[in-house]
Amino acid sequence: MIELGIFALLVIVLLGASFYNRHKLRVRRAEKTQRGIEQLTAVLSLIQRLQRHRGLCANLNDSNRAEQQQLSHEINQHWSPLLDRSYGGNVKRVNVQHSNWQKIETQPLNSFMAHCDLIEKLLHELTVIADTCSLTADNNNHDTEELWQNLLQRPHFAETLGRLRALGTKAAAAGHCSADVRVQLQYQLQNLDKETIDRKNDLPIKTMVNDEILTPDKIVIDSRVYFNNLTNAIDNQIQITREYLEQLK
Repeated sequence: MIELGIFALLVIVLLGASFYNRHKLRVRRAEKTQRGIEQLTAVLSLIQRLQRHRGLCANLNDSNRAEQQQLSHEINQHWSPLLDRSYGGNVKRVNVQHSNWQKIETQPLNSFMAHCDLIEKLLHELTVIADTCSLTADNNNHDTEELWQNLLQRPHFAETLGRLRALGTKAAAAGHCSADVRVQLQYQLQNLDKETIDRKNDLPIKTMVNDEILTPDKIVIDSRVYFNNLTNAIDNQIQITREYLEQLK
């Protein structure tokens, strides 16, 4: 009887230890996921501001320059969580991109390609963090296809819109579409045709770019009107991704 009691007690202890370890693992996984979602949100906010900064730099008149300088200040603050040691992405790579941002900040004119390269690298960070915090491996809490659509495809779609915003703003401010801007706009429209994430909302954008920027010899749409129209479309896409991340918490 004593041996049986000892055996039963041992089983209870082992089961308790197993339950405790599983509970501890679930807590750690939840904390890791929560931290990852917070970092994904931080990267997304930084990307959104960099996209807007690029659009403002396409037409640095007095009004836009003031907003551009204020936005630069905000962007500097949004780098902080990515440069912290707790950041879950590639810290070394992010530090390189932060240095690239500092170059753009000091020389904002003619910075379209520098902005694009920087934003492209940060879009890749979304994938890195999603993998690091196990979002892409945890199939119990979300649909994998929905995850990739909202976390990757939608921000890339927003980036295509962001490039159209900057290029079209530059043309509208000049009053005509130069040959090099025309080629770049047409290329981005081709990229938009490849996107399947939001067909119903990309048609008005393509129509506006074609009718207001590419077709007329003299562009009459106000550059700020064009900028604001594209901004609404971009912000809508990023907001959808942000809301999706909130649902994963």
